[in-house]
Amino acid sequence: MSDARRDIDKARWPLLSPLLDELLDLPAAQRGARLRELHAQSPEGPALAADLQELLRRQDALEAADYLATPALQQMEQMEQHAAAAAEAAVPSNSPGQQIGSYTLEREIGQGGMGTVWLARRTDGRFDGLVAIKFLNAGLLGHGDAGRFTREGQILGKLAHPHIARLLDAGVNTALGPAQAQPYLVLEYVDGLPLDRYCDSHSLSIRARVTLFLDVLAAVAHAHTRLILHRDLKPSNILVNTAGEVKLLDFGIAKLLHQPGEDDASASSGAATELTRQAGRAYTPRYAAPEQVEGGEVTTATDVYALGVLLYLLLSGGQHPTQQRDDEHTTPLERLRTVVEVEPKKLSERARSARRSDNEQVAGSKNSNSNKEAHARAKELRGDLDTIVAKTLKKAPAERYANAAELAEDLRHWLNHEPISARPDSAAYILAKFVRRHRVAVAAGSLGLLTLSVSIGVALRQGQEAQAQRAQAEGLIEFMLGDLRKKLEPVGRLDVLDAVGEKALGYYAAQQTDRLDADALGQRARALHLMGQIAQQRGKLDEASRMYDAAAGSTAELLQRAPKDGQRIYDHAQSVFWVGDAARRQGQAEQAEKQFKRYLELAEQLGPLAAGKPDWQAERAHARGNLGILQLQAGQAQTALQNFQEALLVYEALAKTQTDLRGNQISTLGWISRAHQYLGSYAEALAADQSKLAVLSGIPNRDQDHKLQDQEANTHHDVSRSLFFMGNNDAAQQESEKAVAQFELLSAADRSNLEALEKLCSLRLGLAEIRLARGGQDLTPLLNQLKTDIALLLATDAKQMKWQGNLRGRLLWLRAQIERSEAQVHALSAEMTSYLADMQARAQAGTRINKEQRLILARVELSLGELLGNSEITAAQLHWQAAVERLRADVTKSDAPALAVSALAHFRLNAIEEARRLAEKLEASSYRHPDYLQLRALLQKAPTSSAPPTGKP
Repeated sequence: MSDARRDIDKARWPLLSPLLDELLDLPAAQRGARLRELHAQSPEGPALAADLQELLRRQDALEAADYLATPALQQMEQMEQHAAAAAEAAVPSNSPGQQIGSYTLEREIGQGGMGTVWLARRTDGRFDGLVAIKFLNAGLLGHGDAGRFTREGQILGKLAHPHIARLLDAGVNTALGPAQAQPYLVLEYVDGLPLDRYCDSHSLSIRARVTLFLDVLAAVAHAHTRLILHRDLKPSNILVNTAGEVKLLDFGIAKLLHQPGEDDASASSGAATELTRQAGRAYTPRYAAPEQVEGGEVTTATDVYALGVLLYLLLSGGQHPTQQRDDEHTTPLERLRTVVEVEPKKLSERARSARRSDNEQVAGSKNSNSNKEAHARAKELRGDLDTIVAKTLKKAPAERYANAAELAEDLRHWLNHEPISARPDSAAYILAKFVRRHRVAVAAGSLGLLTLSVSIGVALRQGQEAQAQRAQAEGLIEFMLGDLRKKLEPVGRLDVLDAVGEKALGYYAAQQTDRLDADALGQRARALHLMGQIAQQRGKLDEASRMYDAAAGSTAELLQRAPKDGQRIYDHAQSVFWVGDAARRQGQAEQAEKQFKRYLELAEQLGPLAAGKPDWQAERAHARGNLGILQLQAGQAQTALQNFQEALLVYEALAKTQTDLRGNQISTLGWISRAHQYLGSYAEALAADQSKLAVLSGIPNRDQDHKLQDQEANTHHDVSRSLFFMGNNDAAQQESEKAVAQFELLSAADRSNLEALEKLCSLRLGLAEIRLARGGQDLTPLLNQLKTDIALLLATDAKQMKWQGNLRGRLLWLRAQIERSEAQVHALSAEMTSYLADMQARAQAGTRINKEQRLILARVELSLGELLGNSEITAAQLHWQAAVERLRADVTKSDAPALAVSALAHFRLNAIEEARRLAEKLEASSYRHPDYLQLRALLQKAPTSSAPPTGKP
């Protein structure tokens, strides 16, 4: 067999990557059939199939050379024997001035077991900025597994959180030849101190350290919810900048949870790539969990263990939980064994002994102040903090907190002097917490305290009777949110969660919400929210709405208990948003607006509490943006524009340091453009789009970010609409074709995504309208594709107003301009009549018809009247009159598209002078859409006096 490789164009990777994942998930025997299917699917199918076949061949070659992973203890013994040789061959030398892709190396800023870190500057002229480039040991790449490494880097690059240093790029440097290939990660550069050094240099108190540590947990929890582990948490990977902001590094060496073959027999047979295995073994022994040391399964609980070690170090004075007195004389292998075999010393005891040891080092001194300080420190750590840290350091992963979010919740409870979940809820314990939180009121009278203790005792006895039920419900929810979802999501079977969720939530449904504690309410809300998302993904909007409503009930109860707690305000704001979003999707505009206004109120409340929390600061912009979209759809363009502009100011300010918000900034500029279009200000709309493209052009590696590619496609579409409305059809078609082509590539990655299909249909309808205006060439294939896709959407859920009111109506209007045979006109007239009746029924049922939908309906009425023509002149007149009535409010506001369509309807009704009056108003604007051009042509030929109306020009 030849070793010659087929060259693959890197620009095709966004299309190839998801298809390769799909093929790798299939049994080997089924891959050929799928390749043949892809081969025949489209004109570019043969080239696509050939590229995929080549990638599969390379993967097979790698697996043939693979070998099983070795447990960590054995690895450590081997490493001790071969350390010198390994270090010498680890990373080829780099030097200042060396070019790595678009970056030029400046100086080395770090070195460790994984490789070296260099400061680099982007020098390709696109923008000027510093980055950190981490060169990993060549051995981590395995046997030439560059494709898999780059692909995993692209996936992980989407991880975006204010406390995570963004992974900007990943690749393999082959400048020194294949034998010395260097895998590298391009990371956001952070100028700061390691977490432990920052805390010590600023002499932070225990409470301040815990508060800062919560930011670390927020970042790790963000990754955990996206099924990504860190695996190498340690102080040097957690920096705090001069502004006191935490930034986690090295998420680029993590791997996605549940990769195909990881948990099944294929893993044991060597199907996982060498990169995956080596990344799994890449850790720092001092912070490794027992299961890492023993070569066991790595889970979110593994990161929790490392977080426990970090917290122990921060609070104990730098002492390691399994540290022995003679640690400096032990070997690395012996220290690894202590991780597995030695139980950590209690945190408070270790902190006291650490202080005592420090004092003893000063010969002959008896520093009473230091002793008092050590005693006070140990006293503060004793109890709940001891318990929390001990739970993170359990040898068995199942006995730890399941994830970072759970650990964070208990630490917040400790900060607020509330009961934690990591210890039994004894009566004395809960009573002590009440006294701590309400010590002034409790001191006011011992009688009240006695009554309180009796009441608590009764409540506890009653609670013990339901303990088994609650444990079962909580266990089911944790299983549903964790392992079960992890198993089902990759295979598209989240529907299985329905039965589990109903059983778990049945327990909470039988309880009074105000009797549930904060943990139970929080779990209930998270589970309901998850089930709502699943229902929404499956098109069950009524069910999703009920779930979101119930989740909002739980977060509202939590907020009522702590109305000034920022986290509770934030959580409830998210719930309110989803309730409003569900209403918006169902066409319930009034309910959606009510919820979005409440969302804005909550976001404004967060303002004074949001210092140092960019995600909270951004909520005000998110809320205004969502409300603006709703208002724009309702025709309140000027009010919507004001909300968009206020949101943009927030995003522009935050995006300077929080680069992940540039996407929101870009999106908001797009909505500003849309609002200007609604107001007929097309020059201003183009200016907003130009600003949008300018922001996009300054973002590195945007061609690898699907969200940014989506926004770029949107921008080209918006540009095409402004150009089209101003009569520049040639340029408009170029921009529209660019938008459609870009989004076709993006949507090919997930053909089951109905929202993406809806958007693609909308872009294609815009292109079809422009082509029609330019003569109607090449419209048949596009029209047939639109018919198929829109029919699929409507068959999935006919209640979706965007699908029903927008896409269906636009397609009917387009067909009315093209399908002119007698049979086509007859069938199409019936479809249009049915559509208008359906929309009328929706309106009578309370669904608000927004401005865009009113225009679509009016155009359908106008076209249906023209199809009926002289043969049914009375019916035609009724439809033209209906078009006039639908647009009356928008004509009053001088909306240009509405003026044009209304004028055409008046012309058909033989109200020539009214048509002229409306046309004169359009003359003063820059609106030169085909509707206007048709109107002007008709008026030029119209008689000066009224004549009987006609069905056609």
